[in-house]
Amino acid sequence: MPVIYENGKCYFAAPDSRSLAEEYNNHYQQGILEVIIDKQTYEITFKPLEKLYQGGPSIELAIPQNLFPILNQFPRILKQQ
Repeated sequence: MPVIYENGKCYFAAPDSRSLAEEYNNHYQQGILEVIIDKQTYEITFKPLEKLYQGGPSIELAIPQNLFPILNQFPRILKQQ
């Protein structure tokens, strides 16, 4: 599940960093929320938000509230493990 912090951002693992989402799920036990975003939208809107998580190798995205309307247009699947 993404986490929304006091800064108003929602944090996700990047597409190739599923292990980061699994790590958070092991701790919080709330499942993994997968969002299916088309490649063009991801490349233009979300890829610029990618940053190394604690120095790498995993990549996280801190999505600000002003992008939530775009994010919420895409299908989501909550995967309980």
